[in-house]
Amino acid sequence: SPNFVADLARKRYGTTEEDAPPMKDKVVVITGAAGGIGCALTNVVHDLGGTVVAMDRNTTGLDSLQKSLGSSRVVTLPTQHEDMASVAKSADDILSRFGGTGIDMLVNNAGLTYPPDAEPGGRRMNSAQGHDLAFTVNYLSHFLLVEKLLPCLSAPHCRVVHLTSTYHWKVDGSEIIPNSSEGPIAYQSDPAKQGPKHIERSYANTKLAQIWHSRSIRGCESVCACPTWVGTGIGGEGARDFLERFAFPVNGAGIASALNAMLRSSEELGDALNDGQSLVANSRILEYLPLKTLWTSEWVTKQGWRDSIVDFGGLILLLGQRFTFEEFLVQKSSPESFNNEEWRDALYQWSLDEVRPW
Repeated sequence: SPNFVADLARKRYGTTEEDAPPMKDKVVVITGAAGGIGCALTNVVHDLGGTVVAMDRNTTGLDSLQKSLGSSRVVTLPTQHEDMASVAKSADDILSRFGGTGIDMLVNNAGLTYPPDAEPGGRRMNSAQGHDLAFTVNYLSHFLLVEKLLPCLSAPHCRVVHLTSTYHWKVDGSEIIPNSSEGPIAYQSDPAKQGPKHIERSYANTKLAQIWHSRSIRGCESVCACPTWVGTGIGGEGARDFLERFAFPVNGAGIASALNAMLRSSEELGDALNDGQSLVANSRILEYLPLKTLWTSEWVTKQGWRDSIVDFGGLILLLGQRFTFEEFLVQKSSPESFNNEEWRDALYQWSLDEVRPW
């Protein structure tokens, strides 16, 4: 409820006056803010008295957001996350405006999945720089944003929140390590250089990369949150009606894990912070699935069975998440998300080099 969320914000930021906006003078940067989860979070932060820097490629949606809130506490920045130069420009604009006073939170929410009719190597799957679109939008553009804004996120209570997914259990990390001068397999746009299930694994690969990034951040709190299935357009407009019927509502349970990641205390988040082994979730379905040690084993993964098992688990999650909803849950992530620091460091160092031009 709005009152409960306001109480969380008061507790986190030490607001003592009952009538004072709990996030007054706080600045929150949210990507993908023109629709779905990002728009819902923007409205919450604004209602709590905070200032929102809303980033999105949808200029019409940003205009609608600005008009609906009608406030100087909403700064809109049209940003193409498929273009690193566009992300860098927006980051520079933020630093120019808020660099002196600082930023309190960055919410990395923008993301996409490939439609069923996507063709490997097609123009719709390429970033502005000619690399894989999903890997660029979901992961690398946010890596760049964090690197540029991190100096303004070093004050007490500052935090980076990554909207990731339980779907990261689908992959073992082998396709996101930079095993050549051209970078990770998941980053390739040439079908000849991609993995055999590039499209099917693209979303999971980017979400595991996000988790590795979160666990590599130093000097600022960082936490990952999984919203589970939410009624948004991330799967395309064709899937929106289906998701709105079966998934969590975007203005309700669908943003619970994100708000918990944003507003819960460091003590409450515990193992979900930085170099931990967990993330913030909102359903216990994953905990009920048996034999996780078996279906994440190297043998099962190499056989290709892990993909189908996690896809089936995703369907169970969609159908059962409403019955296993938890208001606040810190849940263990996949073994590969925390048990190979060498791979994680390799991705981090490669990412630093890749974004260096911007």
